[in-house]
Amino acid sequence: MKWIASLEKRFGSMAIPNLTLYLILLQVIGYLLVVAQPGLYEKMFLHGGSAMNNGEWWRLLSFMMVPKTFSPIFIIFSLYILYLMGSALEQAWGAFRFNLFILIGYLLTVIMAFINPGVVISNFYFLGGISLAFATLFPHFELMLFFVLPVKMKWLGWFTFAYFVYTLFAPVNVPGGALVLGNKLAVIAALVNYALFFGRDALLNLNASRRRKAYVARTAKTAAQPRHECAECGVTDKSDPDMHFRYCSTCGKCFCENHINTHRHE
Repeated sequence: MKWIASLEKRFGSMAIPNLTLYLILLQVIGYLLVVAQPGLYEKMFLHGGSAMNNGEWWRLLSFMMVPKTFSPIFIIFSLYILYLMGSALEQAWGAFRFNLFILIGYLLTVIMAFINPGVVISNFYFLGGISLAFATLFPHFELMLFFVLPVKMKWLGWFTFAYFVYTLFAPVNVPGGALVLGNKLAVIAALVNYALFFGRDALLNLNASRRRKAYVARTAKTAAQPRHECAECGVTDKSDPDMHFRYCSTCGKCFCENHINTHRHE
C-alpha cells in the first residue's frame, strides 16, 4: 500500500528487527513479576483513569506484559505460537511493516483506554490481531492444536474473528461491565488495525470474486443456449444433440437435416 511504502521510505531505518522477541520478553518479565508478587497482577492492566488520575503511567507498558496464562506448560506453548506468527509476519512483510502493524495496534488500544478512562483493557485482543493477520497471509498453515490436532490457520482465523464479533455485541450490563466494555474497545482497536493493513485487499478480492461469479453465470447461461435452431420445426442442438444442422445458402436460415432440402423460401 502506498501510505506504508511512503512511511517506510522516511522511517524504514528505525524499524526494530525481531520485534516479536521483545514482545515475548515483556510477557516473560510480566509472568515472573506476577509469580513473585501476585498483587501486581491487577495493577498491570490498562486503565486510563488510573494513568491520568493516579499517575500510574506504567500501565501503558505493563498491560503488554500480562501473559495469557500462568500455567508453565501453556505459557511456553502460547509464547512459541506468538514467536511463530510474529516472525513469519516479519519475514513476509519486512521489519518496518510488521513494526508499523504492532505500533498502530498498540496506539489504537491505548487510545481506546483514554476514550473511556473507566474501562479495563488487556492485551488479549491486541495479540489476537496478530493471529488474524497470520491466518490471512498463511491460511493453509497447519497448527498442531494441543500438540495433537492439526488445524489450518484459516479456520482458527475465522474462529478468532467470530469471537471478536461475539465480544463486540456481548451485553455490557453484567458483573464486570468495565472489563466487558474494555474488551469491546480493544476489539474495535484490533479490527481497525487489521482493516488498515488488509481492508483494501479484502475489497479487491471481494470485487474479483463477484466478477468471477458473474463471468461463470454468463458462461453457464451462454452454454445453455442452443447454437443451432431449425427455422422450420424448432428443434435445437440442445433438444436433439444427434441432429445435424445446415444453413440455407439462399435465405441464410438454419435448418435441421430433415428440412434443409424441403423448406420453402418466402
